[in-house]
Amino acid sequence: MSIDYGHGDDLHKYNKTIFKANFSSNVWYKGAPKNLIQHLKEKILSIENYPAPNAENITKLIEEHHQLKAQSTIITNGATEAFYLIANTFHGTSATICTPSFSEYELASKVNNLAIQFIDRKSILTHQFNTEIAFICNPNNPDGFETTSEEIETLIQKFPNTLFIIDEAYIEFTSSNISCISFVEKQNNILIIKSLTKLFCIPGLRLGYVIGNQKIINKLANHKMPWNVNSIALHAAAFIFKNYNSLVPNFKTCLKNTVILKNKINTLEGFTVISTNTTYFLIKLDKPISQELKSYLVKEHQLLIRDASNFRTLDAHYIRVASQTPEKNQLLINALQQWKV
Repeated sequence: MSIDYGHGDDLHKYNKTIFKANFSSNVWYKGAPKNLIQHLKEKILSIENYPAPNAENITKLIEEHHQLKAQSTIITNGATEAFYLIANTFHGTSATICTPSFSEYELASKVNNLAIQFIDRKSILTHQFNTEIAFICNPNNPDGFETTSEEIETLIQKFPNTLFIIDEAYIEFTSSNISCISFVEKQNNILIIKSLTKLFCIPGLRLGYVIGNQKIINKLANHKMPWNVNSIALHAAAFIFKNYNSLVPNFKTCLKNTVILKNKINTLEGFTVISTNTTYFLIKLDKPISQELKSYLVKEHQLLIRDASNFRTLDAHYIRVASQTPEKNQLLINALQQWKV
């Protein structure tokens, strides 16, 4: 059986195309830190030995970084493994999934026989949650929609029988301060999912983690396989958390460039930017031509965008773009100006 994992960067499909810019992947646009890459080169022989089964030294670094109690963290093979681990732990129960959003919530739930309720992402504050778990991406992917931390705290207090999985993979990619990590130790029904791959531009390593209270984390740990994260990824995590402040990107300039890019696109006939505080955003096309536009940009301009038509509730009127450097952003503007349906 072939499953279409259509919600990641599909650069791998264009191995013979040399791109001038990749707007399709909403990871940090300047690439991985050079000193991190050098460090991993020096650690290459670690592949000759098994990694720690549960990466205890890394979870300790994460807990110290976030000022959490011990045994509050599980490190995973990317944020996606976290979603499958959670769904497996709650196999055969029920899940609420907000749409449009990351497809792996749905795929993980289906594989684990969860009864799924789909709701509009923007309606969570009025929805009556009655499922065992609920997935909320904040800020949301693909549309950048946000819910404040105070609103989410009210939500989890109102529905204590639902475990809320808050996906904060893009929490640094917004100008808003909306993280919910501070609720973990005082609320029993919340899990936070974090991703290092997007923030430090290392998606090929697959590196994420789950934060929750000890009881929930222990429950997840009973369903996690050993050695789920490889040695090189663990060395990357150790280096990142030991040098976090010097490695973490400064999004100030990127956010300014994003505003300029949005404003320029909004001036073009046939394109409407969906407002957001994030460095990535949806663009609504006047005509349902997302795939045609994507193919045109690849073939004629060597630019890659995200066709957003396969997000549940979206269609061929939508594409997603992640802001790059001003020079690359201008390449996209020029190409869109030349586009003729």
